[in-house]
Amino acid sequence: GEEEAMAFFWKGDGLWTKTGKAPPGIVNISATLSNEKDENNWTSFILPSRDPYPLPDLVEFGQFLTAALTFTQCLANIKVYVNQTLQLDINKTILESHTIATPKASSWWKNDGALISSSTGMFVLGKGSDLTQTSVQMTVSLRKDVSNPDSAMETSTVRARYASAMVKTKIPPDVEKRIIRVTKKNPPKELTVQIFLDAANHDEDDESLTIKRNTKFNLNKLANIGTKQSMASKITDSFSPTPGSGRIFIGFRTSQTTGFGVHLAAPLMPTVEREAIDFVDPALREFNSSLLEVAGVLMRL
Repeated sequence: GEEEAMAFFWKGDGLWTKTGKAPPGIVNISATLSNEKDENNWTSFILPSRDPYPLPDLVEFGQFLTAALTFTQCLANIKVYVNQTLQLDINKTILESHTIATPKASSWWKNDGALISSSTGMFVLGKGSDLTQTSVQMTVSLRKDVSNPDSAMETSTVRARYASAMVKTKIPPDVEKRIIRVTKKNPPKELTVQIFLDAANHDEDDESLTIKRNTKFNLNKLANIGTKQSMASKITDSFSPTPGSGRIFIGFRTSQTTGFGVHLAAPLMPTVEREAIDFVDPALREFNSSLLEVAGVLMRL
């Protein structure tokens, strides 16, 4: 509710909850910390640490948070405060979105149109508004000196393209029965596949990135790129995968790579640890292989 709160606390070895009225400034803690007026009644999660721990490196922490925003639909902004001072601000904005047109057959008797299904027929891409390409902008602002709350914030921006498709499933009854036996739940009737295609940095004032775009630079400048690059740009640079380092996202990023420079997000059947795709169980292997195949079809479109 607008002024309600739920507290979690330990009582012996049991975790208990207690509801009550939220203290002032807790209902919208982000606006409270930044001294802003915000009428939105955001839900705040207060998770105090039981033991103090050192402040993590904000560049590495920012890279982790940026990866967490890669395929989010609703979560678009993360702010990190240290001692009530804003230290890191990551914001994802949708710039534009349009449908992807699928090539049609040249005539009704020819089968030379775009392939929109897996070879097994288990997955079929949607059409029209079910196929979209979206451009987003990721902006990262990082305070130069954590110990000095009055120090300036440096900003870096990167733009990226995504392809997204609604996929309808036609799973054979015998495969579906085996999947239910393993996962204890029904496979989805339709699902969403998303692909992170590429990204381009838009920091015109960042000297290190200007050097990257200039093909005529000497080795001395190349050696100095690492020292001139801002901390904020190190975070945005990690947003786009290097060739061969793209990741599979099953909800969140796994340790399994795609083998090339794109990320893939799809409801693949993972291992128990959720760190890789399950190719051991025969039914899950058939499901996952067909879903990866239709993801490749989307990429070619």
